Amino acid sequence: MTTNSSTNVPTNGTGPLRAFASQDFTLFWLGSLLSITSFFLLIIARGWLVLEITNSPFMVTAVAGAAQLPSLVLSIPGGIIADRFDRRLICLFGESANCLAVMALAILVATGNIEIWHIFITGIINGTSFALAFPARAAIVPNLVPRNDIANGVALASTMFSGAQFIGPALAGILLASFSISVAFFTPAVASAAAVIIFFFVHVPTSQEMSQAKPSPVITSIKEGFSYVINNSLILGLMVSGFVIVMFGFPYQTVLPVFARDVLNSGEAGLGLLGAAGGAGALFGSLAVAISNRPHHLTTYISVGAIGLGAMIILFGLSPMLIISIAVALVAGFLLQLSFAANFALLQVTVPDNLRGRVLSIRFIVFGLSPAGTIFLGITAEAYGTQSATAGTGLLCLIGALITLVLFPSLRPMFNKSHDET
Repeated sequence: MTTNSSTNVPTNGTGPLRAFASQDFTLFWLGSLLSITSFFLLIIARGWLVLEITNSPFMVTAVAGAAQLPSLVLSIPGGIIADRFDRRLICLFGESANCLAVMALAILVATGNIEIWHIFITGIINGTSFALAFPARAAIVPNLVPRNDIANGVALASTMFSGAQFIGPALAGILLASFSISVAFFTPAVASAAAVIIFFFVHVPTSQEMSQAKPSPVITSIKEGFSYVINNSLILGLMVSGFVIVMFGFPYQTVLPVFARDVLNSGEAGLGLLGAAGGAGALFGSLAVAISNRPHHLTTYISVGAIGLGAMIILFGLSPMLIISIAVALVAGFLLQLSFAANFALLQVTVPDNLRGRVLSIRFIVFGLSPAGTIFLGITAEAYGTQSATAGTGLLCLIGALITLVLFPSLRPMFNKSHDET
């Protein structure tokens, strides 16, 4: 057994699941699975609740946008915090705040005192805890696995997202259809509380890069992160590719309640099936990245995934039948996660540990722009109908992905294949 000099993590794992040889990575993965399952369950339940209260597709997207907005404002502070303080404690505090907010929302729903402004406020609290803690959650993975297993660890970490994206919506559909709506809010609160307990037992080694780095003034730290991104064409290309996905690939998921109730006439059960189909596809996408993650493979996944996702969103928007929509959602989930997980893995492998939190925080600023895409979809859905508006975002996703490949040759598969061979 050998040891990774960067983080002192034993390197005794083999195969596509080798990162699980680290006990701390396994605990972190389980806690994060519970946390993110809570997140996706809440998204579906909250969207259904808002639609029932307001009967407005725009309000569904507005609430989702409000919850995403803190990522735009707080990602940079979150990145600086992740590079300066104990990343495990940051995850603990963030998850604790999220748990309290979800529990408060569940109590308001159960007592019949819920109002739309309560949903906005708790959504912003959820988004704030997410924005401040997520750079640490993402940056912690390379600290838990050997350096040569970072891509595998990042890809397996993405399976906790895709697995949660499968479990959360499916569970939400079952709970909404079978129990009172308050149960669909108490369940994510309990899952979040369990995640907090598990995070207590995760031990995070300190890398040599982190221990030797001297903290810079805040403004200097921010400049260092942006300078690294701007002067590295591959990283900048990954940011632009992520922007296209976030702006035009993500938003269709926020209107799933509208499709389930008003377009496909399938109710809560249909909503759960649509969400679960996307999550199942996403799980397969994450596993594909975990199994094969050489740089030229990752760039292939990024480009093919983004282009294919745009085409699938167009088909989803135009689909008149639940069974077709479920099949398309399955493929769309696969392509979205294939592109997104590959993008994230390539970013993690490329960026040095002492800059990783700040660079990832810039990545999450890109993620924080998603409210613009979500609100755009909501406005166009009110004006032209949900189906046409969704198909339109798919077309923009496809065009944006093609333009990105033209502007950034480093994202083209053959470019990175030649670098693999040198």
